[in-house]
Amino acid sequence: MSEHIRPCTPADAEAMAALAGSLAHYFVGDPGAASVQSFLATFRPAAMAELLAKPDFLCLAAEAEGRLLGLITLHRPAHVHHLFVSPDAHRRGIARALWQAIQPALPAATPVTVNSSEFAVAVYQRLGFVASAGVQERNGVRYVPMRLTLGLTEAEA
Repeated sequence: MSEHIRPCTPADAEAMAALAGSLAHYFVGDPGAASVQSFLATFRPAAMAELLAKPDFLCLAAEAEGRLLGLITLHRPAHVHHLFVSPDAHRRGIARALWQAIQPALPAATPVTVNSSEFAVAVYQRLGFVASAGVQERNGVRYVPMRLTLGLTEAEA
């Protein structure tokens, strides 16, 4: 099965929401907690469609045979807002392919940031990111702030 990377469209909102929602258990302690509900609401199809309409967001999809396998969303100028890959497509290079596909949209020598789930820290480390702080929690969501400056060595960043 060969993956194809393309820009997301409003027609993808339903599949994007399903993918993101299916992965929530990796970064949300208690999905039923009231504090988490506003965060989870951002994964609804209407919220995904709204995100796609915003000019300061760029979203790319990885698909195969018409099925969404992963997505990456950049909040311009340089924050990785989403990077999700379907669990049955893990370890196939999809996250790396999405990351490489979105890099041309990033400004040179600007730190790229992401709030990684604890589950995904190793993925981001393989992409060159380093933790910029320890585990944080906000509104019931646990994450590790990470950063990477493209074009610089780790010592320069």
